[in-house]
Amino acid sequence: MPRHLSPEEAEELKPGSDNYRAYVGPPRRFGLLTLSQMSLLAALGLEESDYVLDFGCGSLRLGRSLIPFLREGRYFGVDPNLWLIDDGFKYETGEDLKTLKSPQFSGSDAFDCTVFDREFDFIMAQSIITHAGADNTRKLIESAGRAMRRDGILMLSYLKGEAGTPLPEEPWTYPFNVPYPESWLQQTCTDAGLIWHELDWHHAGATWAAVVRDERRLPLDDHKLGYRGVAAPRWRAG
Repeated sequence: MPRHLSPEEAEELKPGSDNYRAYVGPPRRFGLLTLSQMSLLAALGLEESDYVLDFGCGSLRLGRSLIPFLREGRYFGVDPNLWLIDDGFKYETGEDLKTLKSPQFSGSDAFDCTVFDREFDFIMAQSIITHAGADNTRKLIESAGRAMRRDGILMLSYLKGEAGTPLPEEPWTYPFNVPYPESWLQQTCTDAGLIWHELDWHHAGATWAAVVRDERRLPLDDHKLGYRGVAAPRWRAG
C-alpha cells in the first residue's frame, strides 16, 4: 500500500498520493523543505525556549527536526489529516518523542491559530495559502495576529499572482494551486493591524513572506539571510 512505501519508493509518487511523504507535496522535496524551514527559523532567531506553531504540520516534515530541538511542550501542530501526524511519528521520529518532548496537536480545519489558547514566538505556514481560498487565507492571517506574541512572526509561502487575479470561492483546493496578488495579501495584513514583508529566502516552488505586529521584528537586511546566515533581531517589549 502507498502509505507503507520506503522513502525511495515514495519519491516516484505524484503529489497528493496516499503516502505521508507524497500527500504533503512533491515527495522529492520532503527533505529539502525540512532543511529550508529549519534554516529560515534559525536565521530569524529561533531559540530552543520558543513556542512554535506548525500550521498545517502534516507528516512532521518540519516537526521531525523541530520537535527534538525545542524544549518540552514548546511545539504545537495543526492539521485536519491526523493520519499524516500518526505516520510521521511511526516512520520518521518514533513514538518515544511524544513522551520526551510532549508536542501538542489539533485536528481543527477552521484555519484558526488560536486553538491552543496561547501565544507563539513563531508560526510556520508552509504551503498553506497556496491551496486556500480567500476566506481561509484571511482567517489564517487574522488569527495569527491574535496568536502571536508582540514580537512574534508568521512565516508563510505563497504563489505570486497578478493584480486582479480571481481567488477561488472554495475554501480548500489541494492539490490545485492558488496564486495571490501581493497587494491583496498586504491589504489583508494591514486590515488586521499587521505588517507584510516578502523575504529573500529560497523556496523550491513559491515565495516566502513574514508577517509581524511590529516592524522592529523584521530582518534589517534580509537579502543576506539565505547567504550569510545573518539573524534577524529579537526584541522583547514589556
